[in-house]
Amino acid sequence: MLFNGYSRISCKTLCLLFFFAKLVPRNKLHTNTLAVIVGRNMKYILLLTFYLLTTNVFSQINFEEKSIDETLYNRALSADSAIKKGEFGTVHSLLIVKNGKVLFENYYNEWTRDSIHQLQSATKSVISTLLGCALQKGIIKNENDLISDYFKQYSLKGNLKQQITISDLLTQRHGFQWKEGAWEDPNNTWRKIISKEGDWYKKILDTPMDTTPGTKFVYSNAAPTLISGLIQSESKMAIDSFAIHYLFEPLDIKNYWFWQGNGKPENNGMPLISLTSRDMAKIGQLYLQNGRWNNQQILPENYVKTATSSIVTGVGLNGAYKQYDYGYFWWSNPISQSNKKTNVFLARGAGGQNIIVSRKENLIIVTTAWNMQQPNKVQLIYDWYLSN
Repeated sequence: MLFNGYSRISCKTLCLLFFFAKLVPRNKLHTNTLAVIVGRNMKYILLLTFYLLTTNVFSQINFEEKSIDETLYNRALSADSAIKKGEFGTVHSLLIVKNGKVLFENYYNEWTRDSIHQLQSATKSVISTLLGCALQKGIIKNENDLISDYFKQYSLKGNLKQQITISDLLTQRHGFQWKEGAWEDPNNTWRKIISKEGDWYKKILDTPMDTTPGTKFVYSNAAPTLISGLIQSESKMAIDSFAIHYLFEPLDIKNYWFWQGNGKPENNGMPLISLTSRDMAKIGQLYLQNGRWNNQQILPENYVKTATSSIVTGVGLNGAYKQYDYGYFWWSNPISQSNKKTNVFLARGAGGQNIIVSRKENLIIVTTAWNMQQPNKVQLIYDWYLSN
């Protein structure tokens, strides 16, 4: 069970007993002695008790208890009704976690709590999370390192390519001459690269440069693919194995699927991941907790703050939103066509895959859907019904 309160309380009780035992002289435990000891040390006992009982209150999501927020719950019911009427197209799930507990959860169109769902480009935010895991473990030294220090097996020709840093990839300011729109477009750079077998990393790194790295936002699958390659190269692990060991196992994520690409020499040139809605929420909760989970620091705290900050501003124009800001494969501060700005950060995937996180409200909203003709409409569930 995810919320194993009994085991944590048991451990804390043992700590209290051990502490108390240290206060008691051997062979002198009787009523008078006990009263004197407790009286003299009451301040310390109370402080230790408070610490032990409050530590880890929100160290993971409690899926067994319900969050209580009547106003937000009523808004969720309104959103649920709109979803059932088809106002947001084909929606598969809506999950709301408030203060580490489930406030609302429902599934639609034959999807269930145990269904795993393709994340589409929300996978990029998971790749960013894996890079954070690599930094925490010292596998990658620093996100400001040059990628040429890691891709030594490839010849990065030209002065501009020698300037690309890991953070340039994470912020989609790589500088490559890149066009990525509709899959049907014959000029789609990503389609050209993955349509044929071969080393995806080499193909990307051989792509001509367009701008100085770190100066222009150009959304692409090239950037997360190279990040995946860096992690695999330095960890000596396939990206799926790395994700399972360093992220999924600590978060007790057991139900997943990886699309295996042919990006040789590794198996996963650019993994696409499928997760349950609850496990998507865990990713959001990990960031709410500044990279910490069950007393284990999974991600560096400073990395979490940078990854979800507004490094690049005013990007990502689409039919539903005027703009977003961008961090390390995380979007933030969306402004809708009605000029409504919300102070959240989010993972976004085509069709309606969203992990929306509000630090101010201690809130996570997960949606899964399949609306390829209106890929951003599902996010409006949050704007229209759930945001303050």
